[in-house]
Amino acid sequence: MKKAILLVLLSAFAFAAISVDVKKLMQEGKKGNVEALNQLGFVYENGDGVPRDIGKAIKYYRQAAELGSDDAKLALSLLDLSAKLKEGKIVNLTNSVEVKGRGGINFKLTPNDLKDAIEKAKEGDKDALYLLAVIFDNGYGEIKANKDRALALYKKAAEEGSKKAKHTLMLLQEKK
Repeated sequence: MKKAILLVLLSAFAFAAISVDVKKLMQEGKKGNVEALNQLGFVYENGDGVPRDIGKAIKYYRQAAELGSDDAKLALSLLDLSAKLKEGKIVNLTNSVEVKGRGGINFKLTPNDLKDAIEKAKEGDKDALYLLAVIFDNGYGEIKANKDRALALYKKAAEEGSKKAKHTLMLLQEKK
């Protein structure tokens, strides 16, 4: 799994360093190539070699997510939260969240805290990824619970080394 993460990171850096062949990625995406769809989402989200277009980024990430890409699900979650913050739709984030299990987590967030967590999660910060996973797992303020997004975030946090995320994934497996 670490190799896959490294490959994704290297391809992200490669996109920044060289011109992207968007036409080729689109051809591969039409064939159902999940990695090409993810790369198209990334390219349009960041405006790498193309004009920045969040609508197109979402389109390609959704296609990749429908084909099972956890990375695409993560990207969609972060884009969705960012959009809600920018639109002022998230105004009340002061309720508590409790995670059941051996230990509990209680926290309060402001929209600025959430914005910081989103930015850190985009950089692969395991604690920010875990925080966002908990938010989607339980719902928080105006953010509705979304188990698929939570699972994608738990997996990514675990891949980045979060012991809490690994433990949570283990507990979720035991429930099945």
